[in-house]
Amino acid sequence: MKLTLRTKIQLGAIFVLVVLVLSLILSQKASPDFPPLFSLKRIQEKAFLTFKSNPVEKVDYMSNLLDHRLQELQNVFNHKNYEYILPSANRYFTLAGEITDLIIANHLTDKIEPIKKQFLSHQKVLNDLYILYPKNTDNTEYKYIEDDINYLKLYLDKLQTVK
Repeated sequence: MKLTLRTKIQLGAIFVLVVLVLSLILSQKASPDFPPLFSLKRIQEKAFLTFKSNPVEKVDYMSNLLDHRLQELQNVFNHKNYEYILPSANRYFTLAGEITDLIIANHLTDKIEPIKKQFLSHQKVLNDLYILYPKNTDNTEYKYIEDDINYLKLYLDKLQTVK
């Protein structure tokens, strides 16, 4: 059976679509220590954020992402993939800062208390990671977890100024 050029193109397009769909599904659980799928996950997150039309929806989505960022940081820590602590910690505090700035810029006073509770709850988790981090090694990545704790304190202070 000889396939026409059109059939070959259609089969190729179907194959590419299947690969993309599977990649998107698998990327949902990707962690920073698996860069190819994690990069795809980040692109997907940015695309979804772009589709959020108002600041309240963006804050809600970003708050959910912040929970995922904390989980990623915990996973990196639990798997002792310390070389990924810095990028994970940076992504975490950057997102927390973007949430804070979005709330302040748009005077989203209804979002202040829930985000403050989230930040305080995350501070406890980060503090536990900081305490458990082995400090008697050459790894100094625990400092980045400490940075996240300190950034959350700054963001909490900024949220206090919104009236």
